[in-house]
Amino acid sequence: MNRKIPALVLTGALACALVVPALAADIPVMPISASVGAEETVSVPDSVLYYGTVEKIGKDADGAITRLTMTSDRYGTYVMNLSPDTVWIDSGRQTAGNPADLQEGESLYVFHSAVATSSLPPQSAAFAVVWNLPMDAGCAQYHEVEAVTQEDGRLTITTDNGGLRIVADEKTQLSRYDGDAALSLGDIQEEDRIMAWYDAVADSLPGQTQAAHLMLLPRQDEGQEAAYTDAVTRGELAVMLYEQAGKPLVDVSSMDYTDVSADASCARAICWAAGQGLMNGYGDGSFGPEDTLTREQLLVILWRYAGSPMLMDYPGLTQYSDVGEISRFAQPAMAWAHQKGYLSAAEGSRLDPRGAATQEMVEAVLSSLE
Repeated sequence: MNRKIPALVLTGALACALVVPALAADIPVMPISASVGAEETVSVPDSVLYYGTVEKIGKDADGAITRLTMTSDRYGTYVMNLSPDTVWIDSGRQTAGNPADLQEGESLYVFHSAVATSSLPPQSAAFAVVWNLPMDAGCAQYHEVEAVTQEDGRLTITTDNGGLRIVADEKTQLSRYDGDAALSLGDIQEEDRIMAWYDAVADSLPGQTQAAHLMLLPRQDEGQEAAYTDAVTRGELAVMLYEQAGKPLVDVSSMDYTDVSADASCARAICWAAGQGLMNGYGDGSFGPEDTLTREQLLVILWRYAGSPMLMDYPGLTQYSDVGEISRFAQPAMAWAHQKGYLSAAEGSRLDPRGAATQEMVEAVLSSLE
């Protein structure tokens, strides 16, 4: 999949990660590109490899790992956001790993999205977490299959925007991430995700290598991806903030919104958010738990949650063509979010302040405010 995006989307935080760690000594290092003009595009890799140490493990209310705060002398600090599509790989055993075994202080690889936030620390979506790393170039590598050809018992996989060809044959071990079912070379198809174990890559264009082991990964859950970009409602945001705060005790008997009953699943969260001054009801006595939040409304609430910090004479928003559409009440929050790297253009040069807010926006900010 030859992906291209406007060059300005790639942040400075991303540029420092577009190289391969020294442990993978025989794998070519990807150079950092020179600066490009606003109208140019750059090819984006399917993933970027980060090597570092786990500083903090973030979990949700059910105990599932949702983010890793990583540190590295070479790449700096990064926050890796995990989803149900993130795979866990034990590289030494060449098997699926168990997230419950991960400990703070461990060193590991994370293959993550080439797009990162411009916040400090930057954040990115993790595709594969790899640990139990061999001290050589034979560590598991994450790839998305762009094309396959099979001839005379040999399978050739094209990946990395056409820059790498991985050859597999009868000597290549094959496995599936999610079970013991048999896997044949013919089962690997275009748009699949794989983990590949190989050593040296031939210095050619494209690069070529022989796979010792291929693991077929599950197809990404399109439903999960869609949910991550779904619009966020007022009730959903109240619940997310309430859980982030540790679910403090509240007395819902004092809440009198006409459209929120005391036994509603979001009642405690709404009562708490209103009591903290983060969210208010409407003039008609309702709260509107099912109402979709706009981008500017979301950032105002998160700005309040962060303590309502004020920026003086911040010029960062003037570069956007629709800056005049930002409501007066939202201007301090939008400036704060942009300065922190939480807010970027929705499309082209537009911030789209009245557009729908997404779960992705909420999680990006909340993970930084922990």
